[in-house]
Amino acid sequence: MIIKKFRTIYFIYNADGGLLNEIKYWINKNLLNKQNTCELCDISHSKIFVRSDWLQFIKELKKDYKVEVLHRNEVPNKIIEKNYVFPCVIGETENDLIEIINSISFSGFRKTEGMKELREKLHKKAI
Repeated sequence: MIIKKFRTIYFIYNADGGLLNEIKYWINKNLLNKQNTCELCDISHSKIFVRSDWLQFIKELKKDYKVEVLHRNEVPNKIIEKNYVFPCVIGETENDLIEIINSISFSGFRKTEGMKELREKLHKKAI
């Protein structure tokens, strides 16, 4: 198997960025119990704060890769054109974009083990 060396790894939330959008998402999820969840949000954030293990994970990845953590309204056109379903993790090689973890995989992550599962799956497929 050929291991592709990624130049950039994109983590893309299934939520819009910006303070008002993030407040709206939080209210819908935590107060109104609407089913608009983003599994990557659940992995990276507690109810209020960014999880420290997520920050450490991203910091470790940045030693070897350019890392972009984006909301769906911040995604570059080159990724939009591929019609990926969010949340997902995309790896960019010298000449292509490759889906490393798709939205279906995220939906299978267990809430309590999500960070561990994300780390393992990413390392198996990308690193």
